[in-house]
Amino acid sequence: MGQYRVFVFDLDGTLINDEEKIPERNVEILKKLIEKFEVVIASGRMLKSILNVEREYFGRELPTIAYNGGMIYIPEKGVVFEKNLETDLAKSILVDLRRMKIHRQVYIDDVLYVEEDNEEAREYAKHSNVDFQVVKDLLSLIEKKPPTKILAIDEEKVLDTIKENLRKKYRDSIKIFKSFPTYLEFVPKDVDKGVGLRYLKETFGWKEEEIVSFGDNENDIALFKESGLGVAVANAVKDLKEVADIVAPSNNQAGVVDVISDLVDL
Repeated sequence: MGQYRVFVFDLDGTLINDEEKIPERNVEILKKLIEKFEVVIASGRMLKSILNVEREYFGRELPTIAYNGGMIYIPEKGVVFEKNLETDLAKSILVDLRRMKIHRQVYIDDVLYVEEDNEEAREYAKHSNVDFQVVKDLLSLIEKKPPTKILAIDEEKVLDTIKENLRKKYRDSIKIFKSFPTYLEFVPKDVDKGVGLRYLKETFGWKEEEIVSFGDNENDIALFKESGLGVAVANAVKDLKEVADIVAPSNNQAGVVDVISDLVDL
């Protein structure tokens, strides 16, 4: 079991429990892991939000895949990769979401923008521990610079329905997926967590068989494909469990701890 030296973790639903905290057992083992091995955080969250979590729980910054691969950050170097949506595509998606009366928000230069100061924006800001800025028109805003991603927020069943419809409409021009039951993500077609991990593998010389990845949602499938071992927590979606090598206890049971303890000696 000694071949693993790189550990990649999703945040929400994986490291973070349903109370929106990282359980102490997870914190303790990750601190030990960071001292001996390479640890990466890979999340759909904006970079600012992820770095806040890293500093709060681990007292340092880590190599980070943000925006589901749309932005990559390396401590001491800063942002080393960024990929934005095409302006026309972004505008078309925003028009669709407006028409369907679904909350939408965009991310530009790691700043969160919304058109309304509503419950969805406030809940998201609280969940991610970030601020948001209200603007009159997101369409006008993104003409100046296209967004890193667009996020739609609504009830789970609503998003499941529009996800399929919008996937048919945009086909291969954009990636659309769930990162959370009530979050629907829109990112460039050639961006995902797997692409982000591949960038880090090439940068640091990591081999696929050395990497263990942990996740819970469909945006982690691409991560598993770039890893030697994929670990889904028990609360993960069915599609991820089907491609996982191991299913660990849930995020509320600090599920990653048992797997790490079996894989490496800390």
